[in-house]
Amino acid sequence: MTGRVRIPAQAPGHDQLCDPTYAARLSAAEEPRFVETPRGRIHYRRAGSGPPLLLLHSNGMSWHEFGAVLPMLVDDFDVIAWDMPGQGDSDPIPWRSSVADLADLAHHLIIALRLEKPMVVGSSVGACIASSLGVRYTESIRAIALLEFQIGGPAWFAEHWPLVEAMFSTPTMTREAVQNRLVTTLDDRTLARWNIDRNKAGSRGMLGVMWALREYDIAGVLDSLELPTVAVFGSQGPTVQSAGAMSGRDTRRIEIETISRCGHFAGFDRPDALADILRGLLRRTVS
Repeated sequence: MTGRVRIPAQAPGHDQLCDPTYAARLSAAEEPRFVETPRGRIHYRRAGSGPPLLLLHSNGMSWHEFGAVLPMLVDDFDVIAWDMPGQGDSDPIPWRSSVADLADLAHHLIIALRLEKPMVVGSSVGACIASSLGVRYTESIRAIALLEFQIGGPAWFAEHWPLVEAMFSTPTMTREAVQNRLVTTLDDRTLARWNIDRNKAGSRGMLGVMWALREYDIAGVLDSLELPTVAVFGSQGPTVQSAGAMSGRDTRRIEIETISRCGHFAGFDRPDALADILRGLLRRTVS
């Protein structure tokens, strides 16, 4: 296992990311698309060309979590960003669906779109889903990137459950509360999108996802991974201690990246550094 701290160049600001040049590169992603699965429709967006790259967002978000990094990836990848079942514009699913259930649905998406060995990137719960894909469908996946996940597993969630319930029981968050989760300066558009997505997911839906995380032994799964993997943490994120815990594990295929001046959401805080890491992961698989 290797680890490093990445100090990226200054990330583009939100105004730059809304520039017409960037907007033109995202035009394909403006079209809502859906895939039918045994548990209803999955909504996704797609743009770019190259090896397939599947993006799995965090709890209470949507494909918009990756809106800033998408234009930085479309020249190198065929980018597919889903709305996790039960969130965004995807259909509802049973409340206590497991991480394995969600991984199965992600695999249905991969099969339906005929994606040939995609790289899979997951943020927080998305990282758990990506890791489950990596061990359950190893032959179908090229590599995985796990962003800002909590390695403590069931014991950690049991100890911190009152905090988890408080965080997800009320969908709408104040500007101050959202800003505390970011390093970059929060703008009005991001705040509005943040609360739209959390309200679409709803408190019960988000807490159902947190129960799935509480019952998922990601540490054991990491020990079983055989795919090229990068684990990415923000230097100012709430899971940065997981980077230290990872360093002591015998997971030889996993590289560790810590992005400086970044919190829990690399897609918001440091999209340029995230894009660079993903291109590096791709190079590992083709060298």
